[in-house]
Amino acid sequence: MVPRPIRSALLLYGVFTGLAFLWASAEGRAILTPPAEAWWALPSGAATVGSLGRGLARATVTVASTRLLVRRARWARELHVSFRGLLVPLTNGQIALLALTSGIAEELFFRGAMQPAFGLPLTSLIFGLLHVGPGRAFLPWTLWAVLMGFCFGAIVAATGSLAGCVLAHVLINHRNLHFIAAHDVSSRGPHPGRQRASQPSPLPGPLSASLGSSLGETEPVARR
Repeated sequence: MVPRPIRSALLLYGVFTGLAFLWASAEGRAILTPPAEAWWALPSGAATVGSLGRGLARATVTVASTRLLVRRARWARELHVSFRGLLVPLTNGQIALLALTSGIAEELFFRGAMQPAFGLPLTSLIFGLLHVGPGRAFLPWTLWAVLMGFCFGAIVAATGSLAGCVLAHVLINHRNLHFIAAHDVSSRGPHPGRQRASQPSPLPGPLSASLGSSLGETEPVARR
């Protein structure tokens, strides 16, 4: 049986997806059609390839840089530990499902529907402010999400394609969830040494709060 917090997350992502298509339809836009005002004037196929390339590069740099932060910065390690307290014992299949649905749903809503209406800066700010957690330890996550909102939004603004930001979002979520579930850095002290580290999980704020309130101090372990 799928745990209740996971079902709640999937419902939330379904709502995001439905609202995205309703919003675009109300404005007479096809949500998957590249906007005419993209920064790069590229044919559709080239725009998609360029978007995917930028998305893959963004995911690679983000995962590598944030692992370095957890290894070097106390606030990043504390955030990692805090997320372990919010997450359920996720199976590999559940991690894949959450990463896929969250990446697609959030990008359809924020970059596909909201950004053409509100613009890149405001959309990125709203995206970040919706990534909140139950405590001050999660403030860096909110600020990080604002930065990621600009990065994902720039891919769409430059190429006119959602493909790259969806790819980046899914890959980052997948790797983060796997690492947070499998690695406990809480006992490593101020110098984490050789243990590998990860970036904060980019699950949406309402979901993180739901997971935390439902599971208390449960420590997650990814399993097959």
